[in-house]
Amino acid sequence: MKKIFVLMMAAVLGSASLMAQEVQTAHWENQRNSLSISAGYVSGFFFSKLIIAWIGPAASHARKTDYYGSYGLQYHYQVNSWCRVGAKFNWEGEDYDMWTGKKDDASAVKKGVTFGHALSLVASAQFTYFNREHVQIYSGLDAGVGTYISDVKYLPGYADSDGNTHPVKATWLPAFNITPIGVAFGSWRVFGFVETNIGYEAFAKVGLGVHF
Repeated sequence: MKKIFVLMMAAVLGSASLMAQEVQTAHWENQRNSLSISAGYVSGFFFSKLIIAWIGPAASHARKTDYYGSYGLQYHYQVNSWCRVGAKFNWEGEDYDMWTGKKDDASAVKKGVTFGHALSLVASAQFTYFNREHVQIYSGLDAGVGTYISDVKYLPGYADSDGNTHPVKATWLPAFNITPIGVAFGSWRVFGFVETNIGYEAFAKVGLGVHF
């Protein structure tokens, strides 16, 4: 009798598990695409650039740095229940004033503003290892190309060593990003997410997206 009861319970639980799996599978199979936007604070790349730029004489001729933040647009396609692939575009920016003298020089005069733009376009793969209807936990790996654009705008009467008043310089670099942990939450149509990152995306970012 006990054996029959155990077998019946196993059959019921097995059926329930299959039904739940079918429901979950139906969701991602019918809505494989996702599009999202995100915002965060300082990437590893940008943080490293800031440290290098402010070492030595560069720091003595710059004041009032304004950091704009890191913003992204992401698209992914759900290959199966645990893997999605796609692409990401990210922008991060700042500006800082340039002066003729050191910071503590009372006679220093502002001579211009430098705008910095870090952009990246990467291929992306994300792997879900905790998958529930309203919560998913995942990690990711991205690789592609990035550039840092320095846009220096001098005030009238000032120029660089070559006489340029509005020099623009672009430096191209390989771009990469690792997402140690990300958490997505919400419905199968609209979702939010939080992530930690190492590389070209913000150390911590939040976002909002849609499945379709």
